[in-house]
Amino acid sequence: MIDRRPYQVASRNAVVQAAKSGAKNAVVCSPVGSGKSLMMADLCSVAKRPVVISPSLTLLNQLHGNLGKWLGEPVDVEQGQRRAEYVLGLKRRVVVASKDSLLSRSRYKSRAFEGTSLVMVDECHIGITPSMVKILRHFEEQGAFVVGFSATPYKGKGRPLPYWNRPCFSYSLLDAINDGWLVRPKVFLSEVKSIDLSIVEEVAHEWDKAQLEAVLTAEHAVQEIASLVLQTSKGLEPSAVYCHSVLQAKLVAEVLTRYGRKVSLVHSKQPDQERQAHMDAFTSGESRIICNVGVLAYGWDFPELRNIYNAAPTQSIAKYEQRIGRGTRALPGTIRNDMTVAERLAAIAASPKPHFNIYDITDSSRSIQLVNALDVLDAASRDNIERRLRMMAKMEEGSDVVEESRDQDRIDEEQRLLAAAELKEKRQKLIVGMTFDHDSRDPFSQPLGSRKQRGWRMLWGPYKGELIRDLPTGYLKAVHGKQKKASPLIRAIGTEIQNRERNAQGGRS
Repeated sequence: MIDRRPYQVASRNAVVQAAKSGAKNAVVCSPVGSGKSLMMADLCSVAKRPVVISPSLTLLNQLHGNLGKWLGEPVDVEQGQRRAEYVLGLKRRVVVASKDSLLSRSRYKSRAFEGTSLVMVDECHIGITPSMVKILRHFEEQGAFVVGFSATPYKGKGRPLPYWNRPCFSYSLLDAINDGWLVRPKVFLSEVKSIDLSIVEEVAHEWDKAQLEAVLTAEHAVQEIASLVLQTSKGLEPSAVYCHSVLQAKLVAEVLTRYGRKVSLVHSKQPDQERQAHMDAFTSGESRIICNVGVLAYGWDFPELRNIYNAAPTQSIAKYEQRIGRGTRALPGTIRNDMTVAERLAAIAASPKPHFNIYDITDSSRSIQLVNALDVLDAASRDNIERRLRMMAKMEEGSDVVEESRDQDRIDEEQRLLAAAELKEKRQKLIVGMTFDHDSRDPFSQPLGSRKQRGWRMLWGPYKGELIRDLPTGYLKAVHGKQKKASPLIRAIGTEIQNRERNAQGGRS
């Protein structure tokens, strides 16, 4: 019998209910490290003929071994030269298939997949191309129910994925941390003086790759990133550096090596044997730092990881959450399913890994809102600028974002109650017939200058909080010229500059 956690039971029930309701497909959203493979095994145990589709060879091999162990029966494989059996008597109930192999020569139409009743897609946010949708539609037409699993079932900054419906079950990273299933992060905001992303153009909700690489591979930027790793990784702590490009990863690894650190380097362009050798060196402890590009984004389980360095700025919340998830796993043997929430939290706090560290590398301009831990762990800060600035200030010295988020919730609630009380007071005064101005009471008995001045104010920088009409023209032009993306404030600054230039020309005429 599969030993399941409460949220895993709830996910199975939600999928079963979605299938009974007549839906064609469903999505299960559960964070990295929450046991999605076990959720799939649980559904396999009740399905007549399930097929699990994997996006990579590494994940396929992991699923093949785990499903066979948990289900207690042989599991077939459809990948490359390995073909799932279709002869009656030899045909196995459960099949794990490679997405790429299914796409090759329409192998998904082979006799091995006749009678499939359930299709599960691991990491369903990856590669939802028209060809992949065609495969899933084919299985739907054959009577199968399709389920996607992902920690991030959306694109970029939360845009919906093609084909998939909204999740029928969602269990957030924050929920899993608060429930004691995952380890909480401590987040540091680390400014690299030589990186200025305001000069990089945006293309399709991400930065121009070539321009970003030029900024990140400049000598001073590489030296500062390597210096941060050297100063904070404490030598023996397993640390992963997420890099934007192969060139950046090689340069950072080279600097770290010059300072006597043994470094593993992995990227998707490496031969499989070479990449595996570097991975083995890191997991065995021969090296304690691994620089990677596009390899450790998903499907990598290494609970001993203590430090994550985000040296690849992104505007994708999905990419960022996948990176965070690499550090959230508790050390083996720390927690058990039969523990209470309080017992799990206490066990993690008393373990050699009570938390892990995230070092968010930000640029010197501070004029661009980089995706960071707040976007994943404190959704309220995405739309509340004041809250975001308060929390980012805490992150500069290192912050437990989960705990800080609770504190900020209390502050926001206090401010909401205060604003509601002030509004109530104003309404009461209106009821009793008072007609004076509510800002200054009696506009005829006080100087005009005592009233609160209205207008656009700066949200950052040395003039934060001041009216833009009171700021030097040169400063306003510098701010306006740096911004690649228009916002209401930037448009207001542009209008102010135009008005001043028009007035200046009028004075000279």
